[in-house]
Amino acid sequence: MSYNICVCLFQEFCDGWLSQDTDKARFMKQIFQKIMDSSKKPEKELEEGQGFISCDSYAMAAAIDDTFIIETEHKAVTVELAGNYCRGMMVVDHLELLKKTHKAHILKKVDLEKFKVLMMNALK
Repeated sequence: MSYNICVCLFQEFCDGWLSQDTDKARFMKQIFQKIMDSSKKPEKELEEGQGFISCDSYAMAAAIDDTFIIETEHKAVTVELAGNYCRGMMVVDHLELLKKTHKAHILKKVDLEKFKVLMMNALK
């Protein structure tokens, strides 16, 4: 079964993932606690629903085992450094205005069950 990558890591999975009785899980829980707490606040107007997308986790999982990737886009990207709109965030060039020859592979859909197995195994 495939899931759209925009689906946030749901709370039930995160709780189980971070509750494993290992030093790695306890360390990761400390790292993620602040972002998980802030993702529950209702003032997040620009996001759909609660939760968060751990983009770095998807990137590392893809580096370890890319068989969980179902669909990608190949697009030029840049990072907005001036801070006019989104300082430090990646901007995807959907209109090909940047005229870049080097493009990034952007995950669109993944096998979420395979991804969860990778995540669970990472903290064993």
